Amino acid sequence: MRRLLACLVIGLIGISPAWAFDQGTQDVLDRMKVGKLVPITEVATLMRNSERWCYIEDEGSCSWSDIYLDVTDEGATYEIGNAWDADRDVIFTDQGTFEEGRYICETGYDWVPTVRAINRADGSIVNGRALWDLKTAISENRNESIDCYDYVLKGSDPDAETITLLQRQFTDGATDPLNDVTVTLHFNADTAAALTWYY
Repeated sequence: MRRLLACLVIGLIGISPAWAFDQGTQDVLDRMKVGKLVPITEVATLMRNSERWCYIEDEGSCSWSDIYLDVTDEGATYEIGNAWDADRDVIFTDQGTFEEGRYICETGYDWVPTVRAINRADGSIVNGRALWDLKTAISENRNESIDCYDYVLKGSDPDAETITLLQRQFTDGATDPLNDVTVTLHFNADTAAALTWYY
């Protein structure tokens, strides 16, 4: 009965059910305001607790996505996936450091050896000479700039179990709004696993 009454009270006062987000994530949302910068310590909590970050999401498909594998007080290791071309998806592991209480910054880590590839048509693995040639092409076209990123809260959807952030890119301390992208953080494992990449 107490549980039923509690649910009724929650519904009456318009508070999202406790199960919509884990407690740590909900605490971050309670401290933050829409349109305001999210400190990197709070972003780190979202990295740890989310299943997948989907950039420029369009009907369940991402321009690229991140899965945060390990997050410490100093930085994060994450798996990035995107469509390399119309035929192949690539997945690789990169690292970033937390800086100035605000940014996650690239480190110059050579992630090319970690590249894996999948044929988009049938999901088969690319290996052998085809993978070697792909890694060579990626290495030759790799951007060597060291960029940093911060995040502004755009909103949250407890029913969908998502949080939306604006990612801003900084190169040599300067940012260009044309490089701003919206990233949707997915906290539901099934929804996150169903995301694809568009080309």
